Formats: sequence, C-alpha cells, structure tokens
Amino acid sequence: RYNVLLRDDKSYPYVLMTQEAWPRIAMHRGPRAIPGRYFGPYASVGAVRDTLNLMHKLFRLRSCEDSVFRNRSRPCLQHQIGRCSAPCVGLVPARDYAESVRRAGLLLDGRSDELTDELGRSMEEASMRLDFEDAARLRDLITGIRTLQARQYVDGRAADLDVLAVAMQGVSACVLLLAFRDGRNLGTRAFFPKTNGSDNPEEVLAAFVSQYYAEQPPPREIVLDRDLPDRELLEHALSSSGERRVQIKCNVRGERAGYLDMARRNAELALGTELTSHAAQLARAEALRDLLGMPSLPARIECFDISHTMGEATVASCVVFDAEGPVRGQYRRYNIAGIVEGDDYAAMNQAISRRFRRAVE
Repeated sequence: RYNVLLRDDKSYPYVLMTQEAWPRIAMHRGPRAIPGRYFGPYASVGAVRDTLNLMHKLFRLRSCEDSVFRNRSRPCLQHQIGRCSAPCVGLVPARDYAESVRRAGLLLDGRSDELTDELGRSMEEASMRLDFEDAARLRDLITGIRTLQARQYVDGRAADLDVLAVAMQGVSACVLLLAFRDGRNLGTRAFFPKTNGSDNPEEVLAAFVSQYYAEQPPPREIVLDRDLPDRELLEHALSSSGERRVQIKCNVRGERAGYLDMARRNAELALGTELTSHAAQLARAEALRDLLGMPSLPARIECFDISHTMGEATVASCVVFDAEGPVRGQYRRYNIAGIVEGDDYAAMNQAISRRFRRAVE
C-alpha cells in the first residue's frame, strides 16, 4: 500500500576499502562491483565523511584513485598534512601499510575496544625495546580512538540501535532515522514516503519499518515514537531475517527518550522544509507558465550551459527539473569537439543536437 522512496533516488553510502596491494579507503554508492570490503550502510553522507576523515588522520591510508596513484612521482598534499603515508612513492613499507589497513578494518567493524587493547600492548613492547618514537605514535593513535569513543558513546556501552519518528501534515509524511552502531552516531536521514492518501502515522511507520529493513540489516534495537499494532509480528520477522533477536521499543527512558524527542523535532522540521520547498517550486512553475502563456504547468525543464578555459576544453552541462524540483540523476555533461575555440553558439548547437538525437533514438 505504501511506497517508501528516497526523494533524490540515491542509494545508501558505504565506506569501501579496496582489495589491492595498496588498498585505498573511500566513499561508495551503487552496486558493490569493486572488489573489497564494504562498511555500512550509513544514514547520511556526513557520517561517511566524518568516518573517512578519522581513518585518514589515524591510519594515514590513501584516498586517491588508481590512475593518480600509479602516476605519482612525489608525495601529494595529503602526505604533507599527515593524512597519507605516501605509498605511491614508497615512503611506507608494505608490511606497515598492511598493518594500518588491518587496524582500520577493526575500527570500522566496531571492534574498537579490541583495537585499543592491541595497540596498548604494542606500545608497551615498543617502550621495552626503547623505541620511544614508535611508542609515542601508538600512544597518539590510542588517544585519538578513545577520544572518539568518549565523544560518541551512547549510555556508556556499545549501542546498536535505530531511532525512528514520523511527522505528518495531512497526507504528507516524513520518517526520520537516527542510527547508532557500536555506540557511534552514524547521522540522520529523512525519508518522505508516498502515503496514497492515508493520514494514519502508525500505518505509515509500520510500512516504513517493514520495507526499510527488508533491504537493510536491522540493528538489535529499534526505538519508535509510537506503538505499532503488529509490533510483535514485526519483531519476529526482523529477528528471523537478521538471524539475531531484534527488539522494537516505543516506551523508553533516559538518553533514548532524549534521542527520540530529537528525532520527533527533526522530523517535523524536515517535513515543514519539504512542504515549503514544494510550495515554492509550484509557485515558480506557475509564474513560468503565466510568463510564457502555457496552457498547463511545465512537466520537464532542461537547462544547458557552456563552459571552457580560454576557449579550450569546452564542456556543455545539462540540468533537469520536474514538478518536484531538480532531478539530479538525469543531469548530463557533454564534451564538445570539432568547433572553433570559444564559439559558444556552435557548442550549444552541438550539445542540443546530441541531446535530442539521443532522445529520438
């Protein structure tokens, strides 16, 4: 009955650690076609960026693409600011880099306590052999991990939970997800499901939970802002699919109640922002219809722009809008060739001709 869709139709972001001689760590979206380990999914891109920022600071793993990595002749800026060990030019032994990759994997797996214990033993061994420089480096690494734990831990233990709240205005709904894994806040994400005319928040939330966790592995604990009529049945279904017990709670206290209240307020704000944005988009479309004397609202708008560097490397860009706003998945870019340098009219003619020739075909 309900269709839970992302408004921008984007897939969930992951952290990817590639399977190579010198693995790189980066954000990934889409099919898992690249060999390597995938960590996530994360609730927001901001959480992925924070995680990658931490990985580069602590373990100094490379983030550059293979085409850049293979053609480096000297260290880049990332090495100079202490965020990469420069394996591209051989400034780090393969054994040390592999050890950094393994430790980064432990942290991303949520085994931070095991990692800090291991680093502590290595620091003591370095001190015993009077390698104080290595001991200081390990000490700083342990301090960075413990600072992260102290800043992000929920109620002092490794929490594995999602907090969900729904807000509705008429038949418009917003479900806000606040995710925690291994006690770390992975960020929030707002969803705007299509309700097909229903204004019952319990039904919308129940539909969202069943559809969302059919695609994503459920955490051990799901906290909701309201009780569901089939809560026990959902618990049993999610426990069976996740092969571990999953609890769905609605009456909570302490910090969880605080997170639930924050999720409620953020859901209301996100829904208000979405409705305001939709109303503004509709007003702009109506104004354009009146200006051009159109019989109805424009269903699709495509805008083209030409850019170049002093006449060279000419590129045409196309952005697309529909009744809901920008359709970023249909943006296009055209490399322009075979024209007089700096001739924007010829470039525009080529871009539009290529665009509509493909549309006709």
